[in-house]
Amino acid sequence: MTADVASSASSAARGFLGRRSVARLCAALCVLGAALIIFEFAGLIRVFPGLALLALVLLLITVGIGVGVLARLRPFRSPPRAWAWSGVAWGASAATGCAIVANTGLQGIWFKSAGISFASRWAAALTAPLNEELLKASGVALIALGARRLVRGPLDGFFLGAFTGLGFQVVENWTYAMNSILVSGGVNGGTDVTQSFTTRVVLTGLGSHWAMTAVAGTGIGFLFAHDDRPTRRRIVPAILCVLTAMGMHWLFDAPLLNSVTGILGKVAVNFLVAAGFYLTLRRRARRRARAFLLSPRTALSTDLLTRRSRRHALRRIPAPRRPAAEARASEYLDLVEEQAANSTGHAY
Repeated sequence: MTADVASSASSAARGFLGRRSVARLCAALCVLGAALIIFEFAGLIRVFPGLALLALVLLLITVGIGVGVLARLRPFRSPPRAWAWSGVAWGASAATGCAIVANTGLQGIWFKSAGISFASRWAAALTAPLNEELLKASGVALIALGARRLVRGPLDGFFLGAFTGLGFQVVENWTYAMNSILVSGGVNGGTDVTQSFTTRVVLTGLGSHWAMTAVAGTGIGFLFAHDDRPTRRRIVPAILCVLTAMGMHWLFDAPLLNSVTGILGKVAVNFLVAAGFYLTLRRRARRRARAFLLSPRTALSTDLLTRRSRRHALRRIPAPRRPAAEARASEYLDLVEEQAANSTGHAY
């Protein structure tokens, strides 16, 4: 008995140390990425501090709305805030900062090897899908490794990827706004910032990085799924998801269909691909959760399935007992979400 307890304590300690190590690595890379961004744009910030702040405020509003919408769309309940914002932080700092360096290097290779004419048109489409999607997906994988309990399957990976892509998207939009000021010579910087914001948030935002990385994150969710599938059945869908995200990114950046109608078409394609992933994963999760709640294995109520049904159930409970009932429902939802993510029918 004493040996079993010691073994369990040792395993728990190793898991804790592992999570701490992953958290420290993520934090260090986020600091590095933020430093690279600041170093790259320090001159512009120093010359145009007001415009840099304006662009930042507009994009902070964007990320706040985006996180709120994604949290509301997540089935069963909103994700833990720290989990969601860790994805945003990775995308906004580590992925973006490292992408600035990686993209510059790879674009230089295209210019030297393929010539100025070809690279001027195709360098972005051949560079960003590779560098940026791998950098964002690596963050999703690191966070999933550190928060093993919260990434139960592809649906959790989808949302972690969406939060990560959103963080990347808003900071990339900020860099584009700052570059637009530089290109125009700073003559009408306020207009440049608002036009960049309108183009990259209102016009193309629905099919940008949040959608691409949500699809890539789905693949990470397959890798970390809490089920008994063999490794080969995890790797293939994971690779296909990442390749699909790269294809979405290539379409977005390719010098094709560059009219307003064509750009809107690209955005629509990417949005519909991400929406298709979401609706498919959501339907499967709800079906598994309902089957579990209706099975003889549990006496839990199907009221746990939706936010509305839980609210109605809580209203039927006397007010003094509601906090305890809400706490129990939260614990039960852990089990429901575990079962909803489990495609093999066995608990992790």
